[in-house]
Amino acid sequence: MRNGKRVRAIDAFGKDREFLSAISDPAFAVHGITNKGLREILKGTPWAKNMSDKQLSGRISRHLALLRKHGLIRKLPNQRKYALSDKGRKITAALSAALSASVNDLLKHAA
Repeated sequence: MRNGKRVRAIDAFGKDREFLSAISDPAFAVHGITNKGLREILKGTPWAKNMSDKQLSGRISRHLALLRKHGLIRKLPNQRKYALSDKGRKITAALSAALSASVNDLLKHAA
């Protein structure tokens, strides 16, 4: 719940994995996250599902709104750009570390 409204959970290892990996691109740390930049990265991936530019733009906008509601990104003032929050940086870094680690490495750290 956020401000009395329901917000869907983020599935970091499922359907939102590619989108979270895309926003963690270091180029966005310099210039900010834009819908157009994400479209260029995600076009042709399974996450985009052969969508037209307009459909993909809409899907990206909905996911950006979801990330804002969870506090992973914040809007830059007077611009159509977003930046990762501290929480967002931690989550995307943890996600990339978990995806690059092998099962044996994870088991060693868990025990």
